[in-house]
Amino acid sequence: MKEMVESVVQYIATNQENSILQNLNTDQELNSFLIDFWIKRDPTPGTDKNEFRDEYLERFRIANFSLGGWQSDRGRVFIIYGKPEDIIIGSEMEIWVYNKKEKIPFVDNSKSLQSEIESGKIKFYFYDYIGAGVMQQVYSSEFGEGR
Repeated sequence: MKEMVESVVQYIATNQENSILQNLNTDQELNSFLIDFWIKRDPTPGTDKNEFRDEYLERFRIANFSLGGWQSDRGRVFIIYGKPEDIIIGSEMEIWVYNKKEKIPFVDNSKSLQSEIESGKIKFYFYDYIGAGVMQQVYSSEFGEGR
């Protein structure tokens, strides 16, 4: 069960959560960890539904069945960023395009507010080096995502 939990949370767990996870061994400890993990990310606490968890797990499922698995480059990008706004398909290449939205702080009458604005596009380039349909990420315009 530990491998399964590590696989599912790998892309979004904090360093502290990963450290905690390394020290867990029993199914009961792992279940408690997962409950707390998803509660922290619930956008609507106090309701029966955790929209973040449900969407994340659906992305994980789609990556495993349609994108070469959660460990593939396209699977990882899909799990983290979701469905692209656009996909440009070439003979041995795909480009996934996302609208980038950022929270930009500004001050209004001494109140600190956050405004979400579109600040450009994020692009992920995938290439099939061996011609077998295995797309590997070769570039991304997102900081920290370049290969």
